[in-house]
Amino acid sequence: MNTAATTHQVTPDVMPDPAAHTSFSFHIGGGVADTHAVPASVLVQILENAQRAFELIGVHVEGRGIKERARVSAATSKRFQLVCQLPEPGSYVIPIKIGVSDDFLSVDLANKAFGIFRGVMEKISVRRSADFADILPDGRIVRRVLEAVKGMAPRADAQWKLTLHDAHDTAFATFDTYTIPFIEETLVPVEQREAARVVTGELKSIDFAERKITIIYPPTNRELVCIYEEAVEDLLYEKRRDLIQVTGRVLLDEQGTPKQIIDVTDIRDLDLSALVLETSHHAGLTLKATPVLAIEPVLDETKQLLCLEQRDLGIDVFAPTREALLSELNEQLWMLWQEYAKANGDELDATAHALKRALLSRFNEVSCAPQAG
Repeated sequence: MNTAATTHQVTPDVMPDPAAHTSFSFHIGGGVADTHAVPASVLVQILENAQRAFELIGVHVEGRGIKERARVSAATSKRFQLVCQLPEPGSYVIPIKIGVSDDFLSVDLANKAFGIFRGVMEKISVRRSADFADILPDGRIVRRVLEAVKGMAPRADAQWKLTLHDAHDTAFATFDTYTIPFIEETLVPVEQREAARVVTGELKSIDFAERKITIIYPPTNRELVCIYEEAVEDLLYEKRRDLIQVTGRVLLDEQGTPKQIIDVTDIRDLDLSALVLETSHHAGLTLKATPVLAIEPVLDETKQLLCLEQRDLGIDVFAPTREALLSELNEQLWMLWQEYAKANGDELDATAHALKRALLSRFNEVSCAPQAG
């Protein structure tokens, strides 16, 4: 597959048609049932981060680099603007035109940017990080583009996936729940990931000059300074809610409580929306929930742990992040299925019998191909 199938080069004899803007489309689908509608939050998340990725690549094709704390100029943003067309039938299809200007230079640069965009997206889709430098040599821009793609991809418990199609309706990249872990493994060395911890706190201030944010740590009600890395800075320009989750290396005081977070690699809003589970996979077991299981997580008293509970199904799990929470839920469902749903009824007391019936009425064990990733 060509990585720039729709890219045009300017030559003395051949000039690009100024009306022939490069185009592609987003296809949002998956989940419980494909529909012709998606939540506004998902749509905004995808479009904002795709725009950010295009602007960063645009800086590169203009022959410039991203300097420390430099922002993308208004002229670059306009030249590489993604223009949404009317949605089309499908799971949810958004046609995209690149650029609003019809001058030859802008059209050529937009086409070059799409060629790089497509190449990078293809490599992310097949998880080939070693080839990024061949397509986009500027390492700083690559890191920021990858951070933007994290915002385009579904989180661990999301019920959708994103596929990118070119102007000929050929799919060239798909982002699913394995995309973000791949990007995090690419961006953050394994030693740094192993030393990292997630802290939830109330956002107090952002200091772009010093490259730090200050949060209020709920267990102690003390200020916690967080020193972030350059590639994370774009995340701070998004509208942040009160409670955020910061991932980095936590430094402790003499009492063993956090006093500072350094090497911050991720900053995100705390998501307390319902965790939706259609199928559960763990240790070779696949369970299908009917109807779909949806449980709203709540914070524990320290506001550091997300908790899920559904007593009739024996569910009671907690973890610092949604990703970890989903993993804990899958593991507990596996345990409940082995110890109760598949247990001999003669060995169970009345409470255990009730749990066995609840599990069997809500889940079915199904055959499933091994998960990729």
